[in-house]
Amino acid sequence: MGLAENITVTRNNIYRGTCQVAVSNASYSSFPGEIESVINPTTYAIAAGYTPLGGTSEDGVVIRRSAELSEGISIDQRRTNLDEGEPDSWGMEAELTLMETDLDNLAIAWEGGTVVDITGSQINQKMMPISAPGTFTEKVFIVVQEDVKTGRLRVAAMRKATPMVDGSELNMQKSSATGLALKLKLKADEDIAEHHGAFGKMFEETL
Repeated sequence: MGLAENITVTRNNIYRGTCQVAVSNASYSSFPGEIESVINPTTYAIAAGYTPLGGTSEDGVVIRRSAELSEGISIDQRRTNLDEGEPDSWGMEAELTLMETDLDNLAIAWEGGTVVDITGSQINQKMMPISAPGTFTEKVFIVVQEDVKTGRLRVAAMRKATPMVDGSELNMQKSSATGLALKLKLKADEDIAEHHGAFGKMFEETL
């Protein structure tokens, strides 16, 4: 028997399935401490305090983690730098494409103003002001994934997400559905102690 025959593959540790994404809304109260704080595992209803962002493109959701690495400390008595390659700082981002590009989602992705209903017009309508705010609104960003084979749930909950609107495009055309690329900066909460999830937390259902 060769190497391949001696590698144990556990299917339950492999995830493949649809994702649901949401952000906290005005009624959000506390950071989730378990999966049930985000989604009902029986009805699949997103918990109160979150606004689902609806359908996304087939590319799904990418969560990216990065670190700025130290160049180290050069000393005369060593040929190699001390502490080289250790992290100086950490960063995280999320990237997805929203396919439901209504004004409510645009207000989140573009840091637009409050969407309001306009009454008394010839047709029912709503309006989102496009302004130039001086700060971004921080929201909790959640991604829920269910494996298609096991039904196992996994949840990523990130504490401080803000839209990275530079270069964001809304391509309105005849032949293809209008999608909106959404990139989020996932910032650490400086009030959270080290090793206690300053960026957020990951949860997964055990079988």
